[in-house]
Amino acid sequence: MISWLGLGSVGICFAFQDILKYFLAEFFLLLHESFQGGDRIIVEGFEGTVEKILWRSTQIIIDRGERVIMPKAIVFTNSVRAS
Repeated sequence: MISWLGLGSVGICFAFQDILKYFLAEFFLLLHESFQGGDRIIVEGFEGTVEKILWRSTQIIIDRGERVIMPKAIVFTNSVRAS
């Protein structure tokens, strides 16, 4: 019975890992304020202008006029060049 509880708690930890990652990424990005709406940034090979900074994502408009929605975890874990 105790081993099942241990395995269950490990499963719950893996389930909430992404939720915690998104929450911490949002917290640290808001705290640091590395870029704002209207700034030009390059993330994951996408270069464009920040349109909106939302709770779970950042929306950028690339030069071709397309909207790219980047999850905060990707923005937080990759390098961002802002100009």
